[in-house]
Amino acid sequence: MRWICKDEIEECLTQAWREMADNAKAELIAAPDEATRKVILKRVASSNVWREFYNLLPDSLKRKCWYCEAEEIRSDMPVDHFRPKNKVEDDRLHDGYWWLAFDWQNYRCACTFCNSRRVFDETEGGKACRFPLENPDERAFTPEDQAKLSNERPYFLDPFNPDDEKLLWFDNDGLPIAKPLATPEQQTKVGNSIEIFHLHESRIVRARNKVRLEVEKQIRKIKDNDDAQTAKAKLRRMVKDTEKLSRAAVVYLRAHRELPEVKDILNLV
Repeated sequence: MRWICKDEIEECLTQAWREMADNAKAELIAAPDEATRKVILKRVASSNVWREFYNLLPDSLKRKCWYCEAEEIRSDMPVDHFRPKNKVEDDRLHDGYWWLAFDWQNYRCACTFCNSRRVFDETEGGKACRFPLENPDERAFTPEDQAKLSNERPYFLDPFNPDDEKLLWFDNDGLPIAKPLATPEQQTKVGNSIEIFHLHESRIVRARNKVRLEVEKQIRKIKDNDDAQTAKAKLRRMVKDTEKLSRAAVVYLRAHRELPEVKDILNLV
């Protein structure tokens, strides 16, 4: 999980894109019924809104999936509608947050494995139309439910929430878990996220384990004073939020925070 600063996104959005999104939203709001809305959302012109949003993002926000932090190891990165626009699997009576289809604050960059449903022999996951709430009675159903929308508490991790990335931890095999001393609610939130974003899929688990092994390798160099400066520089790069699986690097590096060199690196994260 990577924290994304909304200000970085807003700075790169052009007036032309905002007008395109506003016009698309106005047409959608004016649609007389659900069937018409679905036709609008399926248009190429509609998908061009979020496609162009992605194109406008700086490279620093496009280098990896915001949910799992993978790059090429789990396919490409489309734009995910955080609140699903067509339906909500967690509430069969919900028609989806269709009125947020052209709202950039509802967009997250997600790899195909996080965004689309996948079922394997050992694991299954992928967000698709999932949107569980900790307080489902407060779920918003219409554009007029702005107060409810603000009160919704997603029961899974959100890259826009600055507190969420710190809830995700990993064991020594690369499997995702909740952080030590997490509350029961936080454990549930992480558990939901593991399933929704397929964070326990074998390839990304192995990739995290490789990160752990690389961290251990560089730590040994520091302890043995074997080109320690190069090792420190390597670790400092691994924990940068633009690097793939940087959260795993932070978690595994924290196991060695008694070292002054590691303390220095972690203070920069």
